[in-house]
Amino acid sequence: MDLLKKLSAIAALAIACPASDFGYFSKHDAGQEVFSFLSTFDSPRNAALEKSASALPSTDPSVVQLNPAALVMTEGKKRVAEAHWQTGEMASNVGTLSYTTQYEKFILQFSYNWQSYGTIVGYDENGEENGSEYKPFSQLTTLSVAYPMKHIRVGATLKFASDKMTGDATDQAALVAAFDWGLTWMSDTKNYGFSFVARDFGAMLRGYLKEDADDSYNLAQTFAIGGFMRPRSVPRLTLFAETDFPRYAEPDLNLGAEYALGEFFRIRAGFTRTWLDISRDIKELANSSSRPDETNEGRVFSLGLGYSSELFAFDYAFSYLAEDLGYEHRIGLRVEF
Repeated sequence: MDLLKKLSAIAALAIACPASDFGYFSKHDAGQEVFSFLSTFDSPRNAALEKSASALPSTDPSVVQLNPAALVMTEGKKRVAEAHWQTGEMASNVGTLSYTTQYEKFILQFSYNWQSYGTIVGYDENGEENGSEYKPFSQLTTLSVAYPMKHIRVGATLKFASDKMTGDATDQAALVAAFDWGLTWMSDTKNYGFSFVARDFGAMLRGYLKEDADDSYNLAQTFAIGGFMRPRSVPRLTLFAETDFPRYAEPDLNLGAEYALGEFFRIRAGFTRTWLDISRDIKELANSSSRPDETNEGRVFSLGLGYSSELFAFDYAFSYLAEDLGYEHRIGLRVEF
């Protein structure tokens, strides 16, 4: 009965939040948002769980991509070096390098992220190739700090990013400064917990065009509420859920599950869908009529496998993209010492 009450409360909150979200956030205006690549540097674990694991503290340093407050260090370890890389139809070369250490009770992390889009051929106003070739390149540097307490953990991330679109004389690399902050709460039993996160709040420091006098573009400005639960009947299983509320996009629901296979291996699965798409799916099931073939999320579901030992950890994730866009693969390696 206690479990039923908890699930009912979480379901009621999950339904109420998207409804209220429409009253306070702008929708169908994604053109006002820039630097959307800030949220694309997903580690294998985060991708396999479809960004749902922001509430559970983790020794995987890439958890700061979801919630800087969720970062913890493995007992007896003082430093962590990690690298992960991604390839697929929507990302030919995306990677992250990070270094994490501990100073007294504070956990500190520095990371460098890059995204290369390959070579893009230029076209003129008539749709003909003009002989120009462009190599867009995006970079993100972050500095995170987490402070653990008994039940509550807090953390923040400072971000600096650049985005180069072309090499034309009138163009330049745009610059932005942003920050994330978050907190987590976990029960005494460590069987459930919650999180609240704010991501990508900041402002542009320099626009894309040298002649552009108005550089006041907006970032994603996303709020997120998440939770996790370990069923007592299946202690090796952890369930995750998070709902995100971007300022200029549709709110979405992310679900994930992680199961421990013995001491070293983990298998993971995740699913993501915007609340608008979920409502369309429900209508289709209710009236058996077709709905528009569209989606507001690039990914649909992901699967992953993780291995961790005292010396190193290895992660892999496979993601299926919507609208027949193909697949994405991610691999990651970290060393703790």
